[in-house]
Amino acid sequence: MSVSSSTSATLVCGACKHSNAPEAQFCGGCGHFLHEKCVQCGDLVSLTQKFCVGCGQDLNAWLKKRITEQETKLSDAVTAVKSHDYDRAFSLLNLLAKSGDYRFQSVREQAVAAKGKVETLQKKVQSQARQRMAAEKEAHAQNVLSTAVKRLAQVPENLLDEESRCILQSSQVHLDQMRTLHSELQQRLAEKSYSQVAGLLQQLLELQPDNQKYQQLSRQVGDKLLRRAEKLCARQQYQTAKNALNSLPTICHNDQFMKLSRRSDLACWLSQQFEEEPYATNALGRLGMRFAKEFPSDVKATDCVKQLAKAVKSKRVAARDGLAPWRTKAEGWIGGRVGILANPQSLNLNELAQRPPSFAPFAEAIGLALHALGLSRISGNLLPKKGVMSKLGLSKSKAVWGIDIGSSAINAIKMRIDKGADQPIVEAVNRVELKNPTCRGGSKSASELIPEAITRLMEEIDVSDSKIYANLPACEGIARFCELPPVKDKDAERLIETEVKTRIPISSEDLALITWVAPLQKGNAVGRPVVMAAATKLTVSRRVDLLGIGGLKLDGLVPSPIALANFAAHEFADLIAPPTDQSAKKKSKTGEETSDDSSEDESFSLTSSSKQPTLALIDAGASKTTMLLISPISIWFWTHESGGEDITAVVARKTKTTAEEAEQSKRNLASLKDPHEVDDAILEKQDIARARLRKLFEEADKTFRHFDPQATWCVGSAHQQHGFLRRVMMK
Repeated sequence: MSVSSSTSATLVCGACKHSNAPEAQFCGGCGHFLHEKCVQCGDLVSLTQKFCVGCGQDLNAWLKKRITEQETKLSDAVTAVKSHDYDRAFSLLNLLAKSGDYRFQSVREQAVAAKGKVETLQKKVQSQARQRMAAEKEAHAQNVLSTAVKRLAQVPENLLDEESRCILQSSQVHLDQMRTLHSELQQRLAEKSYSQVAGLLQQLLELQPDNQKYQQLSRQVGDKLLRRAEKLCARQQYQTAKNALNSLPTICHNDQFMKLSRRSDLACWLSQQFEEEPYATNALGRLGMRFAKEFPSDVKATDCVKQLAKAVKSKRVAARDGLAPWRTKAEGWIGGRVGILANPQSLNLNELAQRPPSFAPFAEAIGLALHALGLSRISGNLLPKKGVMSKLGLSKSKAVWGIDIGSSAINAIKMRIDKGADQPIVEAVNRVELKNPTCRGGSKSASELIPEAITRLMEEIDVSDSKIYANLPACEGIARFCELPPVKDKDAERLIETEVKTRIPISSEDLALITWVAPLQKGNAVGRPVVMAAATKLTVSRRVDLLGIGGLKLDGLVPSPIALANFAAHEFADLIAPPTDQSAKKKSKTGEETSDDSSEDESFSLTSSSKQPTLALIDAGASKTTMLLISPISIWFWTHESGGEDITAVVARKTKTTAEEAEQSKRNLASLKDPHEVDDAILEKQDIARARLRKLFEEADKTFRHFDPQATWCVGSAHQQHGFLRRVMMK
């Protein structure tokens, strides 16, 4: 419907009352628009119409609603100003002030007037806010937090800058903490719980370090606790004394505190060293002496020294043990009891004029000598086979030397086997220390240290008419393990060749290899475990040349872990020898002839799917640690490059001494002024060693799941560290 059809002959402007033609869009008197769209149907209606002729919409009611909405926006602007949201207030007021509709003139005039007032108010409030924020920042810098909070509380939150907002929040948290701590302090003072009072005062002083009241109270409480700690130490209540001292506020850490704190720490540490140790070691004995000397009035200390002296002379748990049992049962996490293999039982030692204190460092050398005598489970040699001419002249040597060239010492053992004898006979044992471990930073290289040590060894021993077998360090070779199907030997050889080509990254032309495969087992449907130990011929040649510089001419070169495996297999034949070997041993005792060859019908009936009795051997050296697991049907080993020299470095760093001095100190912590501080650093390294061995054991169990460790024995020298067995090997 057109406008003209719904209006009179003239159209009067509601703003100025001027009469306009019906078709006019704007007033000829004031220029005000004369029409708008109906909210209901969208037809044009005049501003003075009461109802829409197109749809009947009540236009007056619609207008009142719009005026109410405008007034509501004006009210919202006032509310925004009260909350200091000036941006929103101006947004609303500007919108209302722009309206050109005469019907909203009253609201528009109010909005224009309000804008001026709001602008003035905004300038005033913002100026005050800036002044207060500057004042609170100064108060905060002076640590007058209550003043800072009070001033900021007067500033509208939305006018705070980011820095002031952070200051307000942190200051409120700080003051809340102060109120809470102060309240608790009053309660603990009333209870006379001075240790807790001291702890609360420390927290309060950290929040208000310049508070004179808290400082004075801290000194008073500190004096009480120091006197109490002295009495507790005198009564041998070391841990309680230590707890009291640890609660003292820092402001009380004077010379008296430092002296008493060190004494209580030392007493606590010393008193704790004896309860969980499995063996009465020399290091433990020296700690006992230090304990008794430092605290002569402590009856427990003097009793401990007496008990240790008695324990050292007591009977060993097993003949192989080098240490007497102490207070804790030596149960290892690998399995079975943990011991130090100091006295091998498979060797005849009667001809030795002087035995070493322990054969634990000679385990690898013994394995090399057994290898040379043909008494090894794993045979083979990394050296090239000698030609026919080399076999002419001298007959086979009766005696052999096994020489273990380690990173810190050379251990050599001379052995022979007499016809009809049950055990190899040990003729001589020699040990030569390198001037410095080859793994020690700043020392000479192995190419200098090893030949020099060999030269000194050759001056002490006679190697004429003797075979000499030496070791190739584990780090210079490669070891792989697998399990073949239960096939005959010829097929096994072919499969091993395939495994070598697949799993060992050395070309056949440059490969020096030793392999071992478990004997074929009767009724076995699972497989035959295999060991492959390899090195490059170049590596072998360099090793031979290095040892030759010192005058050592080799007949055999064997990887260190293979030597350890052969030692373990021989020493613990009663536990881990295959039944065929045990059967052969029984026959030899009756005097009947035995043969090394066994037919398939005579093969033993163990299966690699069932659990097998297993021996765990841990060789802890200066630069490396080897884990060996050996059962009747399998062998597994791995070496990680860390050992006793890591502990030496820690001790040298903590004590600020040379590595040579630290080497002695780590075996005798009692000689240090503050052994407890050094031992904390040692413990970290021993925890790492334990974690690495656990990881190795997991890998071994994944490879051969039949391992069932019955005993754990330690060899080498690094186990002499105080706490090694307890922290690294025991449950």
